[in-house]
Amino acid sequence: MKQNRLIRIVVLISCTFLWRANAQTPASGIVSPGKSVAGLRLGSTFSEFQATFPPHANTDEDVQNSLRNRCPDRSYHWLDIDRNATGVYALFKDGKIYQMSVHTPRFALSNGVHIDSTADEVRRAYPKGQEHWLVGSGSAVVGGKDLIYWVDEADGVAFELYWNKKTARRLVSGIDIFAAGTAYRPEGCISPPQSWKELKSPSQPPTK
Repeated sequence: MKQNRLIRIVVLISCTFLWRANAQTPASGIVSPGKSVAGLRLGSTFSEFQATFPPHANTDEDVQNSLRNRCPDRSYHWLDIDRNATGVYALFKDGKIYQMSVHTPRFALSNGVHIDSTADEVRRAYPKGQEHWLVGSGSAVVGGKDLIYWVDEADGVAFELYWNKKTARRLVSGIDIFAAGTAYRPEGCISPPQSWKELKSPSQPPTK
């Protein structure tokens, strides 16, 4: 579940904060909706992912799923040690990347939207998007409120928006890309007891 994943992220970053290995890191680059992250395209293999994002022994997470359900067959988490940031997730089906999730300021969209952009900036950049609520995803790590997503399935991009207590507004914590024109779900699927709801109007909680 999203909450458990966020807790693991905090533990991983805490464990690696003092470890400054000389691991290679990809150059800063562009997130291209529906296409690529730093030049690595959807449809790439695991080997191609590792060529762009060299692995960190004992810190990256590699989760396999043999159930053949709607969830990814494999989920790989590359931790951005140099930036002390969560990093990049790659989701695989049949050995190919079908969704990537960026959680580091190392990468941004060509239109200027980046990690910690405001929800208003995202909506202006993608006015045809739809707001969704990941019910049951709230925790202290994300500001104590459930996560909201602004999703533009036509372009193949989604933005995870957490509640920032200091600014009292929602900011981007993740940028996900997937094949344009396909259905989107955070982490590739929703696991109970969490649920996924489209917010039809701004009066529905928790839009702020």
